[in-house]
Amino acid sequence: MDQKNPLNFLPQNTQELLMNSTAKNIGDTLGGISELLLSPLNIGTTWANAHIRKFKQSIIDNVNKIPEENRDSSKINLAMKTIEDSKYQISDDNLREMFAKLIAASIDKRKNQGLSPRFSNVLSQFSPEDAKFLMQISTNNLNSIPTVIFFSRMDDGSGHKDGDHFIAPDKSTASWFQNELSLDSLVSLGIINQSDDDYLTHDTNKLFYDSAKKSPEFLSWSNLFTLSNTTSKPTIEKGFIEFTTFGKKLTQIVIQN
Repeated sequence: MDQKNPLNFLPQNTQELLMNSTAKNIGDTLGGISELLLSPLNIGTTWANAHIRKFKQSIIDNVNKIPEENRDSSKINLAMKTIEDSKYQISDDNLREMFAKLIAASIDKRKNQGLSPRFSNVLSQFSPEDAKFLMQISTNNLNSIPTVIFFSRMDDGSGHKDGDHFIAPDKSTASWFQNELSLDSLVSLGIINQSDDDYLTHDTNKLFYDSAKKSPEFLSWSNLFTLSNTTSKPTIEKGFIEFTTFGKKLTQIVIQN
């Protein structure tokens, strides 16, 4: 028996129900199976039971959004792997919903042709902060996002970066934010690329880069920097974030879907 196949941990009658499920009842079937698969991890607390029930219902709700004629069980094993990969993640509301949407996409013939086990594997490595970060940077229709990092520049052009990147999905210093750990995480997982060696040239991005030097954060840092350093000049290094092809597909499924 293949110990890595989550189907093998189900009772025989449940396996048969899954393999013979219809387009009409596939959502209820997957929701019920998620409860069976995740219950062994449950230590019997009301808290854990509540998360499992919410996950079950979210799977059912997301599958029920798919028209019956578009429901496709040919990748049911992919749905099962996604349930298996979700087992330590469903206590976070955002991650729980992302996994439920990915499970639903695996049985949606309009979306499942591009899916692979990589999607759930990557999602299983997310922290709650990573999930929030992905939601924050996906608000501009997955277009490139300008970034800024403060930079101490010498007369010869050399220098060093200071602090973390400021990220501005809406191109405003009023709502920019920093999360270097999640930025590094999503880059390492192949969801986004980030560069400080190039920058965005559209007029709206140019206005943002210019405004960064007038922001309270930069002015405060610049004043402190100038008091303690006379050999270099405080400035910014312009950069950007862009979604990879994989990152766009993942985000379209687990957030924009």
